[in-house]
Amino acid sequence: MKVGDLSNAYVVSVGPGWSLRDAARHMVEHRVGSAVVLNEDNLVGILTERDVLRAVAEGMGLDETRVEKLMTRDVVTVEPDWEIYEAAAEMAAHHFRHLIVADGSGVLGVLSIRDLLLAGQRVPLADGHWAVLRDPLTFTVRERRRLQRQLISLGGGPPDELDLGELVALLVASWSLDLPLPGDAPDVLDRVPAADLAAVRAAVLSELPELQRAVHPAPGWRRRR
Repeated sequence: MKVGDLSNAYVVSVGPGWSLRDAARHMVEHRVGSAVVLNEDNLVGILTERDVLRAVAEGMGLDETRVEKLMTRDVVTVEPDWEIYEAAAEMAAHHFRHLIVADGSGVLGVLSIRDLLLAGQRVPLADGHWAVLRDPLTFTVRERRRLQRQLISLGGGPPDELDLGELVALLVASWSLDLPLPGDAPDVLDRVPAADLAAVRAAVLSELPELQRAVHPAPGWRRRR
């Protein structure tokens, strides 16, 4: 997988003259942990949630302090054709949690450590955003057991008649659909637009064989006592 396949192309940006409060509010509204700092479309830095936290800890005035005072100016960028492991190595080397994806045309997106850790299949949504089907390798033991129970409960039958509600709620991360997932409430998926739910459901359906292999031991495997 390439960086360009995984990074978020929806870039949240702020200006160097913004106050920290406005920048923090902007990040919260867009549910991101960093903002690209642009000055007339030119990349001049990056502001992260750590920077805002440091400002609070040091007693800086959030309304008086400008983004340019705390932003990282020596921005590390990666290109969209980099391999994911190369980007991960770059993050580890610089102790970063966010990398800006750019090429000769400018900023293309942002890659976060969350993107790397929870990488999975992306499903395009109707509004131009996307949802992520989590990779079972990132599941906790409790989540894997729940996934296994749900897969067993599906049984057979025509694909169109399978009840995938709970499976969708477990596999689709909360940052994708802005829901209180994993969706223990029966009506949690009713809030998802029909077109988006259909797209996610189709993606989950296509992944069922891989999911089965992910949670079941290989033939011949035996637990040692």
